[in-house]
Amino acid sequence: MSKVGVGLLLTAALVLTPLWAAHAEMKVGVVDGMDVVSKSAQGKVVQDAIKRKSQELGRPFALKRQDLQRQLQNFQKQASMMKEDARKRKAAELEKKMRDFERQGADAQKQLSQYQEQQLAPLFHKLEAAVKAVAQDDHLDLVLDKRNAGILYMNPKLDITSKVRSQFGG
Repeated sequence: MSKVGVGLLLTAALVLTPLWAAHAEMKVGVVDGMDVVSKSAQGKVVQDAIKRKSQELGRPFALKRQDLQRQLQNFQKQASMMKEDARKRKAAELEKKMRDFERQGADAQKQLSQYQEQQLAPLFHKLEAAVKAVAQDDHLDLVLDKRNAGILYMNPKLDITSKVRSQFGG
């Protein structure tokens, strides 16, 4: 088990032990939040929007990559026939183009990440409200996210994903 996993487990044990001691019949629920969001109608719309944005941002890079590869192949073919100063100049020019290409790619990835966060934020707020509603209805003391809680085993009766999905709205 990784150090992070052990740390999370230890932290959970230290935090939850007083709660268990004080509240012998603590009710815990587990939800797969990503499953709820990704299978909802709104989640599918957001996923499609993110996919379109990714394609929009990626399309120019595919063309630039092909162009840079073509330029590099041409340079490699012609390098042996070029004078040394011309070869160095062309190599430096290609290196600069590659650095610019990589920087633009990183910028596009950052844009996509920001767009994704912006699109998903309202869904996660809605998910939080749905989890809270189900937790209150079922008198749960604690709700854990199935994917991020480091759960190694859970009783399937604790999984409230379907109830949260219903509360979330399909």
